[in-house]
Amino acid sequence: MSAFLLKYMAYAISIIAFLALVSVVIYFVKQPSNTKNWSLGNSQTASVKIIDDKVTIKNFRDADWQNIDVSSLKNDGSLFKDIEFQLSDIQSLNAVVSHFAPLSEIAHIFILFELKDKTQIGLSVEARKEQGEEYSLSGGLTAKFELIYLLSSYRDLVGLRLMREEDVYSYPIKANAEEAQALFKVVAERTNKIHKTPELYHLFFKNCTTEIVKLVNQIADNDFPRLTQSFMPGDAGKALFKMGLIDSDESNFKAIQKASLLNK
Repeated sequence: MSAFLLKYMAYAISIIAFLALVSVVIYFVKQPSNTKNWSLGNSQTASVKIIDDKVTIKNFRDADWQNIDVSSLKNDGSLFKDIEFQLSDIQSLNAVVSHFAPLSEIAHIFILFELKDKTQIGLSVEARKEQGEEYSLSGGLTAKFELIYLLSSYRDLVGLRLMREEDVYSYPIKANAEEAQALFKVVAERTNKIHKTPELYHLFFKNCTTEIVKLVNQIADNDFPRLTQSFMPGDAGKALFKMGLIDSDESNFKAIQKASLLNK
């Protein structure tokens, strides 16, 4: 390797390290808020109450994005409602990977809890946007967004991404009912914390994937690849397969991925 190339690489690494440092400083200096002019789908924050076996979710988002005229909607909280179900009805768990960019390594990750009646309750950890804001990588690096824990229906979370023509994969996870219920309790606790005390989103260390991995790690000892969490969430399905966490008899990931594709 030439001296020129080594010098160039050292310079590039120095620039990246400097930008990363600036990003972290901004993150810890900036103060998050729950009182802003939030966008239509981010106007409410969810909260969860669990008493014995009864679960009540307030501000559960349930928009039928594929069948509504978005331009006619008002930012009045009408996309949200309160729901109730039994904790013991949670039977299984799916991890969803939605590819929204040409680069396959870029994706949004969320999870779906399935009940006995096949209803699916989703958790999507996202950057909370204000009116007129669009998500951007630079915004994710400079603490432009707060963090939001959206508890939503299948038709909301999946339907929104199918409407955008994203490639959406839903992978069944090896987890029994008790494990899925334990994870939901962890989700409820974290959701309530964010509801009461706002936090900032960060592209690399507080994003959709890192947050979900932290939740799962509270009930299971998994070593999910850090590179995938922070930089390559689109490879989450492949990582789950290598860890033996996808509930399938298939020994080939490509076959599992094809069977898991929702937009068929």
